[in-house]
Amino acid sequence: MLGRMLASSLRARRGRLVLALLAVTLGVAVSIALATLALQVGDDLARTLRAAGPNFVMLPAGARWALNLGGAEVEPARAGLVLGTDAVAKLKSTFWRNNILEAAPERAVAGRLAGHDVTLVGTWFDRTIRVEDGDWRTGLARLRPNWSVTGRWPADGAAEIAVDRAWAERNGVRAGSSVTLAVGGATATARVTGLVAVEPADADRAWLPLERLEPLAGAGGIDRVWLSALVRPPSTKSIPDPRRDPAGYEKHMCTAYPDVVARALQNSIPHTEVLPMTEMVSGEGAVVTRLNLLMLLLAAAAILASVLGLLSTSTATVVERSVELGLLRSLGATSAQIATLLLAETLLVSLAGGVLGWGLGMAGAAAIRGDTFGTASVVSPLLLPLAILIAVAVAILGTLAPLRMALRLDPAQVLRG
Repeated sequence: MLGRMLASSLRARRGRLVLALLAVTLGVAVSIALATLALQVGDDLARTLRAAGPNFVMLPAGARWALNLGGAEVEPARAGLVLGTDAVAKLKSTFWRNNILEAAPERAVAGRLAGHDVTLVGTWFDRTIRVEDGDWRTGLARLRPNWSVTGRWPADGAAEIAVDRAWAERNGVRAGSSVTLAVGGATATARVTGLVAVEPADADRAWLPLERLEPLAGAGGIDRVWLSALVRPPSTKSIPDPRRDPAGYEKHMCTAYPDVVARALQNSIPHTEVLPMTEMVSGEGAVVTRLNLLMLLLAAAAILASVLGLLSTSTATVVERSVELGLLRSLGATSAQIATLLLAETLLVSLAGGVLGWGLGMAGAAAIRGDTFGTASVVSPLLLPLAILIAVAVAILGTLAPLRMALRLDPAQVLRG
């Protein structure tokens, strides 16, 4: 009986149902599109922000050194402490290996270039190394894409060098020229392949392949490894006590907070100390957090608009069907039966709107995102239950007030007209 009544009611009010379906579909579509963008673009934006350069530095244990690391507290270095170049590959053998994007070793020595004082920095520029998961291509050129290079970076292993642009202009060094390098009594020649616009902290430097620096400064490992990693904003809460709250402690330690990543890296790679650049990671995390908050507010606004649209449609339907509802009450229909009839109609329409909204939302998210970040948008079936849940919530919220109105109708008064 209920099925026949639903079918006849749906056929008789196709216009109203189309409006209700449209209201639910649009609200769910906007919400799913924003949820998809929040899931995908959040990671994409975090990766894009990583173009700002490294956000961690790995040092030999006990070798903190005086330099502004964007918020990291550092101390003067202890002499004689170095790392091996294998420390770079070891980054990809840790728990957070998938969060490590780029890395570059660095060894800095005081020297002279073309007769002028300069800091010579040996590093990797674009190198492929073998790690547990396969080949990893990394180096300074990929670690610092925001540095503008007039010319090109030196090739690894070649007798080439890149120079700070401001230093080169002051000392008359030009790209393409051949220059003499000197460290102590050792000398070598190299060709200037690029002039680099750098930040003030890296001024008055020249970069050459690590293999070319060793004959001048002597073999002795590297001073540090700069690395770029995906992390979450630093937690404002204290670390849970592992004895009192083991589950909370485990959750905290499995979240990519800067201090958690730093501690895990230095525990996995012996004789190292990893420092996060806290100001940088906090700023990047704040951008992603505010973007997600904005999407959440927009989704809430879309759901509210959907509820209001369904509310107005349901109210008009109850007013239009007042005589029918009054007749049902006079024939003995209970309040529960009438409520079931009205809710069932709205839920059927809303469930259809939820499925349609999921499809439109995924398509809309793909159209908005496009290939801006270099990868295609992925269809997420896991958001379908969320779309149905939103549709059911909209159906209930949009029907409660009209349902109360329907249950308060006086059959005698309605039937008298």
